[in-house]
Amino acid sequence: MENTTQGAAYAAALITSETRHAKLLHASGVRVEKPETYIDASIVRRPRLSVDLSAEYYQHLHDDDRAYQENNWLISEEAQILKLSKGRSIAEIGCGNGQFTKLVADRIRKVFAFDWARSPSLTDLPENVRFIQGDIRKTDIPDVDVLCSADVLEHFPPDDLPPLIAKFSAAAKAQHHIIACYDDGHSHLTVMPPSGWLALFWRFSSSSVICNVECRRNNPKQIICTIATKS
Repeated sequence: MENTTQGAAYAAALITSETRHAKLLHASGVRVEKPETYIDASIVRRPRLSVDLSAEYYQHLHDDDRAYQENNWLISEEAQILKLSKGRSIAEIGCGNGQFTKLVADRIRKVFAFDWARSPSLTDLPENVRFIQGDIRKTDIPDVDVLCSADVLEHFPPDDLPPLIAKFSAAAKAQHHIIACYDDGHSHLTVMPPSGWLALFWRFSSSSVICNVECRRNNPKQIICTIATKS
């Protein structure tokens, strides 16, 4: 119990610290797509400038990578996202193996599931689920009650992020996104601390907050944050 309490206190302190830093970044006019605005070189890192992140690349991962076939970070966020949706409609960006989509389908009127590639697991989808395959930067998103993603945004280069988040915000007032804040060694194109992501979201949704920060695999070098709108 003591370790759990200490962990919660540490996470709360970290969220407070990152939120304060986000206020500084926002007030300083930092723009993820404009390196000349960075007040610190560590705010935005681009681990790789050129990588073939195509539909074929992700199809290979869905077909052959065990982690892509088994993991879905949104599963643990079901209650929060359902609360935001009020049982009406959800758009999941980067639905992957479809575990979350299938989990919430019986409690939501309509689910839109987007991905570049179609996972072999996306079979026998409920009638109220519509799978849409394509590049989300070029794909229309219908108006929904909540738009969510996990392990998605960090796979886009900095230049793509502002228009993408603007597009997300236009489609849904409520947002819920889990973001990896570290380099995965192969496909993360934008690496920022939680404060950088929050400052970016504030440009399009002033009600955005950091609602969780944790270490993946208990590794302090693999920070994950959750950015969401206040419910």
